[in-house]
Amino acid sequence: MKTRTAFILCLLALCFISCKDKEEMLPLTPLEGTWEYAFYNSDQNFFFIYQYIFDPSGTMEKNILVRESESPTILGYYSHSTGSYELRGEEYKEVVSKQYELALDAYLFYVPKDKLKETSVNASPKQTGKLTFSPNNRSFELLYPCNDTPSSNCLSALTYRRVDN
Repeated sequence: MKTRTAFILCLLALCFISCKDKEEMLPLTPLEGTWEYAFYNSDQNFFFIYQYIFDPSGTMEKNILVRESESPTILGYYSHSTGSYELRGEEYKEVVSKQYELALDAYLFYVPKDKLKETSVNASPKQTGKLTFSPNNRSFELLYPCNDTPSSNCLSALTYRRVDN
């Protein structure tokens, strides 16, 4: 009877275990939430806020928004993207599926989010970088490698800080 019960329990356990495909997105729990990097533009007297919102399902939003200060009041948006992400160790990958930006003829630095125009996603919407958490998981550095093309934008690592609890 004990052998039979153990066998049934093992069988039930196998039913609840599933294998994940190597390419399936795996969100990392400490990454869930809203993270921001603030850059002050002294010429315009406002902050560009680079913002990520990570969902436990593996989806993300990526915004560049504008504020007068580092306060929560948003003046407008420069861009907005949605997609998915994956984090394995320090290797971070994101795939942008929809992208919205200022109209090309816009002379402003920001508009309301609903006034952004949908644009086509680059030929290679997948980016891979290195994401390193701080010891207390309240911030992370994100670094994308530079491409060897003259048009590539090379930035140093940006430090994003958690803005939600």
